[in-house]
Amino acid sequence: PNPSCMERLPCVVVGAGVVGLACARALARRGRSVIVLEAEAAIGTGISSRNSEVIHAGLYYPPGSLKAQLCVRGRDLLYDYCRYAGVAAEPVTKLIVATEPKQTQALEAIAARAKANGAGDLERLDG
Repeated sequence: PNPSCMERLPCVVVGAGVVGLACARALARRGRSVIVLEAEAAIGTGISSRNSEVIHAGLYYPPGSLKAQLCVRGRDLLYDYCRYAGVAAEPVTKLIVATEPKQTQALEAIAARAKANGAGDLERLDG
């Protein structure tokens, strides 16, 4: 297609969840006309409403992996954006519990991965 023609066509984003709305926003900020199509009765009620609704810190991914890097970078960008836009988003602590002594080694591995990934402050609680 002709590039000038492509610039005049409206953009259609399918899905008004987190990713769809982020894409629509990015396109609109670049001056594009955007139409968002959503099958549900309200925005964010499809797949986006079924996630864990947490901002991931990169605890579980292998150090240096793309997933780990994107978790940490995405977390930082999201908190920055929330501050900029005046959206309340308070970092909260994640508590991971070993219910049996044999799970302690797994917790130590998670802590090591989290530290290697730059997941933030870690604190071990015993008791």
